[in-house]
Amino acid sequence: MRINAHRVLAAATTFALAPTPTFAQDSEATVVVTGERILDTKSEIAGRLALSNRELPAIVDAVTQQDFHVQGVRTTLEAMNAAPGLNSGNLPGSVGAASMRGFHRAINYLYDGVRMANSDVGMRNWDSWTFERVEVIKGPASVTSGEGALAGAINFVPRRPNLDGVHGELFASYGSQETGRLAGDLNLPIGEQVALRGDVWYSRSAGWVNDTDSETIAGTIAVLLQPSEDLSITFSVDRLEDDFDTAYYGTPLVSAAVAHNPSDLVSGSSGLVLDESMRDLNFNVEDGDMGSETTWLRARAEYRLTDKWRIVSDSSYYQADRRWRDADEYTFNAASGLINRGASLITHDHEYWNERVHVAFDGTMFGHRNRFTAGVEVGETDFFTVRRFGSAGAVDPFSPARGRFLPDTPTNFATRQDVTADVKARSFFAEDAYNLTSDWLLVAGVRLDEFELDRRVLDATSGAASAYGQDYDPVTWRVGTVYSVRPETQLFAQFTGAALPVSGLLFLSATNASFKVSTGESYEVGIKTSLDNNRLQLTASIFRITQDDILTRDPTNPALTIQGGRQISEGGEVSLTLMATEEISLELSGTLLNAEFEELIEAGGANRSGNRPQNVPEKLVDIVVSYAPGDLPLTFTGIVRHNGDFFTSNANDVRVDGFTVLDAAISWRAPLGIITLRGRNLTDELYADWSGYASGLVFLGEPRSVEVSLAKSF
Repeated sequence: MRINAHRVLAAATTFALAPTPTFAQDSEATVVVTGERILDTKSEIAGRLALSNRELPAIVDAVTQQDFHVQGVRTTLEAMNAAPGLNSGNLPGSVGAASMRGFHRAINYLYDGVRMANSDVGMRNWDSWTFERVEVIKGPASVTSGEGALAGAINFVPRRPNLDGVHGELFASYGSQETGRLAGDLNLPIGEQVALRGDVWYSRSAGWVNDTDSETIAGTIAVLLQPSEDLSITFSVDRLEDDFDTAYYGTPLVSAAVAHNPSDLVSGSSGLVLDESMRDLNFNVEDGDMGSETTWLRARAEYRLTDKWRIVSDSSYYQADRRWRDADEYTFNAASGLINRGASLITHDHEYWNERVHVAFDGTMFGHRNRFTAGVEVGETDFFTVRRFGSAGAVDPFSPARGRFLPDTPTNFATRQDVTADVKARSFFAEDAYNLTSDWLLVAGVRLDEFELDRRVLDATSGAASAYGQDYDPVTWRVGTVYSVRPETQLFAQFTGAALPVSGLLFLSATNASFKVSTGESYEVGIKTSLDNNRLQLTASIFRITQDDILTRDPTNPALTIQGGRQISEGGEVSLTLMATEEISLELSGTLLNAEFEELIEAGGANRSGNRPQNVPEKLVDIVVSYAPGDLPLTFTGIVRHNGDFFTSNANDVRVDGFTVLDAAISWRAPLGIITLRGRNLTDELYADWSGYASGLVFLGEPRSVEVSLAKSF
């Protein structure tokens, strides 16, 4: 788990940290927390047994608001990239898509612990201000978050009210590309049983590609009611909006023969290169539009039935409108020397409700501590989407005449569909953690997901309609163990199973809906330890994940799609936090992978076996160093992020080189607040961190930029 150097420094110099106890068999035992106990914090994303991260047979990382400040994290995309072993990119049609442990789009996304069907469809690149932390669990997590989480799950946890007194924060920043942010947070207890909390923020940017202005505005308000020690209720309303004018849809690659200033960023057998002279060019239409409006309503109630039993209810309602009207999917045409462009008109009307109830027991069984939970979850999704796909005019690679978006007519759009998708979901889950001894813990869980898909597709041109559906009932599970070698060191192992649809549930074609869900399994072993009164904390693991029954082609008839493909990923990761001295702290994380398709045949009979999946770097390294001299009100921070190379498609014919980005900041603890001067990508590295749509299309990262910010806490 990544931690903020300032907090560790304060903990190390202010508190005397006691050693972590072994796993208590007595359910009434309590742990006295006297400082920053990172491994002893609890994450709901990892289950509902109230286990600490030290007790989990899995790796859980969290990037907190304090990390956001130190590392200059502005968005959810940057927050995910700040988590160890996680790589994400801003593909406009799939905002905030992530790659983890060798798998792309096999991750569940949760908002305050709630996940919807096809959860990546609701992801946006929100401002990070609203979130208290972003939690990441590695490896199959279907038992706790439902089908889809083969590689892991990510939980965005908003700020919520507490009774700890009046406190808040103000923040303002401005920097390169006319990028500015304004935000405020206030927690206000009313008496001893009620607390209110509100957050507002606004951000805007001109973007680092021509004519890609954007802005976000949002607000949240929540109330905590705690009428007794046994009952706690929280209500919250979150409203988030974003708007992108002529959004950046990537930079197309061109033939080396026509390039004006070819770089060595892209290589491979395709003969395409990235031309540096195209770095700032926008190929979207002049009147492009992309944006969303999202509302989350949440209610959580927790009641302690006895000293050993409690019941928890989580209720959610989600409504979102999303829109895309753009030229996208740019492809270089060698015959004409122009960039061919697709055109997309898409809207989403998305409504979802969910209710989850579980009971939890924390007591003894056969003389040993036992923690148990069981529950049920029901939900329903109503999803309507307008989908128009056609072609925009071809443009010159070096001087694009972008034009305007064409009217929605059959002439301009070959595909014109109005699609309705309804999903009814029911889930039943149970988990247990049993202490065989005070040092040896067994953890197990099982989940049954039942969901019914009904989909209707109307051809808006011909009027023809088709309707189809499918029922799925996958069972997922996990079995793990944690052994405490000594109070501060735990060894763990787990064996888990997950399930996921062969493609996004809300977008399943009639053909794909007929297939069963794909399944996966994972083995993992690792260690978690803290030394020298928590001045050093280390987590490390090695793992292997397999996914079976992915879509492939029949070897004897490549025109026929079947299930039977297989993908594997194996590797290791390590995360270390070190207080080297009272003034210097270090955070280091690294991931090494070997990810490939063991069996995959694509259209035309092309054999991709042995190839690496798209958007999967096999090396990730993050380093954060902070120096706070005791005799000065200053903090110096340096950040190094390295991503290895990746491929833009399963064909592996376009390779994007890895990159290393250097950021640095100086913070001054002034009387009016903390003033920070920050530089990003100080070497002005030309790099791409994601691909999508056409294989000859990459998304370039932000060039060198500077920013000044002011943060004031009270």
